[in-house]
Formats: sequence, C-alpha cells, structure tokens
Amino acid sequence: MLGGVLAILFGSIKVPFTDGMISIKSLIYKETLLPMLGDASVASCIYALLFVCLNWIIGYILYKKKIYIKI
Repeated sequence: MLGGVLAILFGSIKVPFTDGMISIKSLIYKETLLPMLGDASVASCIYALLFVCLNWIIGYILYKKKIYIKI
C-alpha cells in the first residue's frame, strides 16, 4: 500500500526547477537518471529499484520500531 501512496505523491508533489515546477518523479527520472545513464530502459529499471528500496527502508524502520499497520 505504501508503494501506491508514494507513487501518487511522487507524481503530484511539485518542486522548483530551472524551467518552473517539476514533479519529484520527473526530477529523479527525466532530469537525473535518464541523462546520466542514456538508455531509457536502464534508467527506468534503476528508478524502479530505487523506489522498491525506498519502500523497503521505510518498512524496515517501521518493523524495527515494532510499528505494524493493519488494514
């Protein structure tokens, strides 16, 4: 569930950038990973891995603090 919430937030939260406002997802993917790696499929894979790692880290922190969210 956290992945769905973070995906919506990454797409809708705007941050200032050189040509106006840009979403967090676009900042990470289009402005950072894509120019650095050059290939869209590799950049997409790295973005997905980073996103999964972020979800895992948040889940691990909650687990260590014994915080369990039941739905």
